[in-house]
Amino acid sequence: MRKLSAHALAIVLAASTGFAVVATLPTVAEAQQKKLDVRKEVREKVSAAQAAGQKGNFSEAIKQLKEAKAIGNLKADEEYAVNELLIWAANSAGDYKLLAATIEERLATGRVTGGDKVQKLNVLANAYYSSGDLRKSIDATERLIAARGTGSADDLTLLGTAQFQLKDYRSASATLERAYSAAERAGKSAKTRGQLLEMLNRSYFEMGDTARRMQTLGRLMSVAPSTAVFEQVATAVSKEAAGDPVILLSVYRLGARKNVLSKGHYAKYADAALDQSSPGEAVLALEKGMANGGVKKDDRAERLLADAKKQIEQVRINLPQQEKEARALSNGEGDMRLATSFYTLKDYAKAVEAAKRGLGKGRVKRPDAANMLLGIALVESKKGAEAKAAFQAAGAANPSIKSVADLWAAVGA
Repeated sequence: MRKLSAHALAIVLAASTGFAVVATLPTVAEAQQKKLDVRKEVREKVSAAQAAGQKGNFSEAIKQLKEAKAIGNLKADEEYAVNELLIWAANSAGDYKLLAATIEERLATGRVTGGDKVQKLNVLANAYYSSGDLRKSIDATERLIAARGTGSADDLTLLGTAQFQLKDYRSASATLERAYSAAERAGKSAKTRGQLLEMLNRSYFEMGDTARRMQTLGRLMSVAPSTAVFEQVATAVSKEAAGDPVILLSVYRLGARKNVLSKGHYAKYADAALDQSSPGEAVLALEKGMANGGVKKDDRAERLLADAKKQIEQVRINLPQQEKEARALSNGEGDMRLATSFYTLKDYAKAVEAAKRGLGKGRVKRPDAANMLLGIALVESKKGAEAKAAFQAAGAANPSIKSVADLWAAVGA
């Protein structure tokens, strides 16, 4: 299980941590117009700070404002003028500890309300996060959500990310689920939603919640399919499959369909396909694996490929007789073998027809395998709605194959 990188977290938080603090301090003329009650010695420091800040000298601006605060006994208007400018200067200087402390001081006065309070809590939560104080970032974000009345996608992303980094995976998973739903509603990019799912995946892994983790991997395969994600899927499925070739073949078929098989999967895919009498798939897997370096071009691989090609020709030759015999049988097992033959030859419509007939007759050895083959053939025939019903039936027939069936229903269909 790979860890989520700092770069990945930065992508998730890009929308949240880019502060946009507007300097709310009036100019001296505006202060006079608003008739702020500011003493001369405070006004001089504020004016000097403003002039320094406008020139980009924020360290000098901060120095002047700290001297203004040192005058002491600041009136309400003086506190407003000094701290609003200090918020702007601290943010511009990247001094997030000072930024957070100043916003807290402003909020503590009780004079910050409405949209201004929401804006300041938003900046505060991000300032704490940027300064590395995750617990205070969580507290500030919770205050922000309370003030806003509901959590936005960015609010919940920040809260969930801080919980995740503190390794509070239970809280993080609940928050990140809400963040993901909010991100979907807000139309966030697939990249952002994928990063949220990465954190959810890690959280469920750490919690040992295999069912929810597999659901999350399914969503990841749908939103941001990649070889790395499929590696996790294949590893998790392999552990559950306990060597069951039907389950293994089903997951490799999904990886092939989404074009996310890793180099190491091609040989395994070919072996599973041959085990299930599907030489057509084995040939495709071997040829692609040999082309990309996943399968070593040695005598063994060449013999295996040649043998698989001969098996394909034999399937074609035997097909008319096989179909005649399958139709004559009272049980569905012959029809399911016929469906596999049609599938390996990429005749998906006839594979669907044979599989439906076999399941209709009943008495097949593995109803789960039969329904998986039917579902995948339906996907290849672009009949997604029917396919989902078949995958559901496969999962109901065998709990061990349910996670793969659910993945196919969510991603393949």
